Amino acid sequence: MAYSVREERQSLANSLREGLDEAERFIIQLRRDNVESFLQLLDSIDERFTQLEASGLDLRPEQTRWSSLHSKLQREAGRVMRAVDAAGGLEKLRETNSPGQGLWWHLDAVVAADRRRFIRRLGTRLGTVVACLAIVWALFTFVIPADANSVITSEAIAALRQMAFDGRWEDALAVTEEAKALLTEPDAELLIWEAVVRDKLGQSGRVREALAEAKALVPSNRQVAFWWTLGMIRLDIGDLDEARAAGNEALALDASDPQGYFLLGNVAEVEGDVAAAIDLFEKTYQLAIEGDADQLAVIARIRMGTLLQRPANMSLFGEGQPDADESGDGGDGE
Repeated sequence: MAYSVREERQSLANSLREGLDEAERFIIQLRRDNVESFLQLLDSIDERFTQLEASGLDLRPEQTRWSSLHSKLQREAGRVMRAVDAAGGLEKLRETNSPGQGLWWHLDAVVAADRRRFIRRLGTRLGTVVACLAIVWALFTFVIPADANSVITSEAIAALRQMAFDGRWEDALAVTEEAKALLTEPDAELLIWEAVVRDKLGQSGRVREALAEAKALVPSNRQVAFWWTLGMIRLDIGDLDEARAAGNEALALDASDPQGYFLLGNVAEVEGDVAAAIDLFEKTYQLAIEGDADQLAVIARIRMGTLLQRPANMSLFGEGQPDADESGDGGDGE
């Protein structure tokens, strides 16, 4: 009997090691036709560890490999998610592989958190540049008293950015309503923020109202400003598809407006498309110089310089390089 138990434990241990071997090979070349099997294999490995927990076997080498796999999954979450998305998305896979409790079934949250951190770092870098420009503004505030509406709006928008980052949409809506009540005249940017917040809360009718009111406040010859302001706010909260759409709307109205290219450059950078971001920031710089938008030209130049120091194939979130299969050399097609 004792021999049988030892034999069973050894069999489980061998199965665990084989599973780790297979997972380490799998993760290098994930595709949409094998990613679900990979995630299921991770479940199997986790179950083997649970079964062997009280066996008394020395599993430290296996635990080290398992920890290493966890770390690699988190570092390369974006690359794994590309294969998952091609296979129908993680939500669909979670439904068919319930309960899906392991980290690997929630990599979409890891990617979203990484993206939020990157956007915050991006804002910090921009803030350093803007801080220098703010010194000039600060000098003027000692001579020209600040407009009360501007103070209310700027304080509200600063609070909204933090609440949006934290996902506190109900609180954000309360801030917009309080600020609107204090203003003696409506503010287009605050209304755009209100629309975005209401969109997150599923209030589609009120979204359209707020956007229409904001658009009406923008002069007819400056409607492009409405779109890139909306796009920058969408970018600020990580809604990349909506930000790109707003940037394209801006350029459709005025293909020579540098802010539209600047917005699209930001979207490309967040998505990890370094080459496209550099091209878009270069276009921003050229148009800003031609249009005497010196501050924007400086910011675009700094952003270009930062990106040029990054290898073209280096992603922003540790995603690794695309698989050969995903680039069209393999896989099962549609």
